[in-house]
Amino acid sequence: MVRIAGLLVALLFSASSSEAQFYKDKTLVWLINYGAGGNADTEGRVYARHIGKHIPGQPQIIIQNAPGAGGYGALNTLGLNRKSDGLTGGFFTVSAVGPAIEDPALKVKLHEFQLIGGAAGWTVVYARRDTKPGIATATDLAKAEMIFAGGYARNSSHDARLTLALETMGLKHKLVTGFPGANDINKAFQAGEVNLTASSLPQYQNTIVPNVISSGLGIALFHYSVVGKDGKPAGNPVLEAQGIPPFHVFHAKAFGREPAGVKWEALLLLNDIGTKLQRAIVLPAGSPAEAVADLRRGFEGLRGDAAFTEEFKRVTGSEPDLVSASEAEPLLTRMAQVKPEIRAALQAATRE
Repeated sequence: MVRIAGLLVALLFSASSSEAQFYKDKTLVWLINYGAGGNADTEGRVYARHIGKHIPGQPQIIIQNAPGAGGYGALNTLGLNRKSDGLTGGFFTVSAVGPAIEDPALKVKLHEFQLIGGAAGWTVVYARRDTKPGIATATDLAKAEMIFAGGYARNSSHDARLTLALETMGLKHKLVTGFPGANDINKAFQAGEVNLTASSLPQYQNTIVPNVISSGLGIALFHYSVVGKDGKPAGNPVLEAQGIPPFHVFHAKAFGREPAGVKWEALLLLNDIGTKLQRAIVLPAGSPAEAVADLRRGFEGLRGDAAFTEEFKRVTGSEPDLVSASEAEPLLTRMAQVKPEIRAALQAATRE
């Protein structure tokens, strides 16, 4: 009888362990809010290739690109039109603009998604050297007669940051927007249709450096500043060592003074949130608790995954900088808690 009882306990434990694997024999779909081949897509596919082995049940992960509306399209689709069954999630580029300006085009609240984890990431701004009257060194941008900046949508973080940076510098510019993805912007850049834009590190390292910087077509200008631990503007030491200064340092060199004013404060806010939480992995609100727990376990498993780190570094040129759900949640909340004057500056930057 003891042996039979022990066998029954073992069978029950085995069954409960199997049932605890929410994703066993299932497929998980990740929506990516920008086009194939772009920065978010490149990173998302690296995550998808490695995270599954750390998720109990080891689901297959399929990527679906859903570009449009400056990244809002996929967020709205996931938040409004997908079942909260744990089988569809998002690997999203995070934009603080929508929540900060209470943009009616963003139909969902980012802080209401079930956050699995995220990643920090830096962004580099670069320009064509033939931008009139010519850019021999980065600080020559201060003499530019006209900037045509390539973007996705005026209400995207990408476009808003470019606009605020150019306005902080007082440069004459026009935003050429509506491109569906990073590859499209860079084709326009190489064709001379735009002469300035920005890219996060995957696209910058793999496409911009060999095709734009090394060829002499373009020049790196600066990377976006963040708020340091001391509360002052700070940059990325690795990029600084490559000769790419943070914006506040570049501004001081090019214009003889550090940036100031409400537009600079708005820019620094977007940079700080957008850098410290550049990407986020989420499930819709109301998703099963066991799905959230298993995905968070899988995300944390990436921290010690040498194969993931090696591929990410090879693809992006930098180490993955993972951000846990508990670390990222305050950043999502902060997006909707901005000063009225900052909100007004952001609203102005997103208008036609």
